[in-house]
Amino acid sequence: MMNRKSKFVMLQGTSSSAGKSTLTAGFLRYFSDRGISCSPFKPQNMSLNSFVTEDGFEIAVSQVVQSEAAFKKPIRQINPILIKPASDLKMHLIVEGKYYGNMNFKKYNGGKDFFLKKAMESFEFLTSENELVVLEGAGSPAEINLFKYDIANMGFAGVYDIPVILAADIERGGVFASIYGTVKLIPPKWRKLIKGFIINKFRGDASILEPGIKCMERRLKIPCLGVLPYIENLHIEAEDSLDLKSAGSFGKGKNEGRLKIGIVRLDHISNFNEFDSLFFDDRIAVRFFDCVPSDADEFDMIIIPGSKSTVSDLSSIKRSKIFDYIKKIGRRGVIMGICGGFQMMGERIEDPIGIESGISMTEGFGFFKTVTVLSEEKILLNRKYRFNNPESSLSGYEIHNGRTFFAEDYSSGDAYTDLFKSETVKKCRGNILPENGILSKDGKKIGTYVHGLFGNMAFKNFIVGIAGKHKKLDHNGGRFKDYNAVKDESFNLLSKNIEKYVDIKTLRDNIIAI
Repeated sequence: MMNRKSKFVMLQGTSSSAGKSTLTAGFLRYFSDRGISCSPFKPQNMSLNSFVTEDGFEIAVSQVVQSEAAFKKPIRQINPILIKPASDLKMHLIVEGKYYGNMNFKKYNGGKDFFLKKAMESFEFLTSENELVVLEGAGSPAEINLFKYDIANMGFAGVYDIPVILAADIERGGVFASIYGTVKLIPPKWRKLIKGFIINKFRGDASILEPGIKCMERRLKIPCLGVLPYIENLHIEAEDSLDLKSAGSFGKGKNEGRLKIGIVRLDHISNFNEFDSLFFDDRIAVRFFDCVPSDADEFDMIIIPGSKSTVSDLSSIKRSKIFDYIKKIGRRGVIMGICGGFQMMGERIEDPIGIESGISMTEGFGFFKTVTVLSEEKILLNRKYRFNNPESSLSGYEIHNGRTFFAEDYSSGDAYTDLFKSETVKKCRGNILPENGILSKDGKKIGTYVHGLFGNMAFKNFIVGIAGKHKKLDHNGGRFKDYNAVKDESFNLLSKNIEKYVDIKTLRDNIIAI
């Protein structure tokens, strides 16, 4: 039975990207700062950005970020259902932190009772361990075609009579229509749970909204709990690839002497948040790209990131000019592949049982004499990795299907270095590669299954060094910012804005009662 002493509140949005994840993190930091034991919870998340907990469970990155805001270690219960879209019709499903299977959305919806039960078990565990649980909904709660199957929004809130706050993004336009329409489309049995709304990302004088706010309050019989301003330079890791840094160009002269890194914007890119720390290092200029840049804007280094559909994304790259461009850069610059990108860098990817597609074999870039064989086994690891450049310990995690081997034509002349142990990889035809990654003989090709490496300063220094950029580190001169400090500053800024612009008294006394 659930511990009824625990309090809870749920943030839902009038649309996707209304700011639910950010507001959830902000509320968690606000209440945690006041000595209240808090936890995030999202019954069902759909995202390609995932993380491995210390005990080996896979959950969405957004709940990991929210755990950081609450000063907690992420655990599997905070996100019991994770949907990773594999195509327009199929999903890769994670239940309670472990791979459950691939299925279509119709089959998933047919299992509602089972998945709801799993979400309830996790929620009740969290309520027994915390004083306050701040829940986040998914997408919009007014998807009338999905009411029957809903376990992410009102369908879950209704099980426990969880009070709901609606977040509306004013930048999208039509903010009052979105609030009114959302509330009115929700069935009366659930509508009573909506206790207020927050207008998010406002720029300017908030007093101009007062007539609209009063109209909403009168018509809907729920209060506006606040108008939160747009916060410049706020950094909360995104979970949607639509939020990726825009392509653009580096600009003439602006990045002279900096290491210019291009990250391939794959159709099914995953874990793209692991590159966020690069944007806070002044030695590096970085952007995502999905077309060949001009000669004046060429990269010194290209990163091929992880992918939920590696074979499909490799095929897409081949159909574009990007494949040839990467091969060209590979003749002079640095190429790094992470997870799916590492698999692409080999001679071929084999999918004998159709894990990803009906294509049994796909040729890769050929940067490494390797072959990847996809399988149902999913490797989930979170640990420290020994790194000798310089001697240090790196944190990271692995999430991948299949393993990578030396190709049949591998010879001792193709010797590689173990990326983490700095030991020469000897000829061992048919044997598995070093577990975590390899470095080519010329030091210009890097392949690894480990995510999260750029969060380690030692690894960023290593990348800058092998790319031929040797700018000295200068902590006091602002050459780079500690990424954990950047995130912490953002959580604190959110908390301060919530304290200033949200009606905390009404929230605490009438909604959460904490």
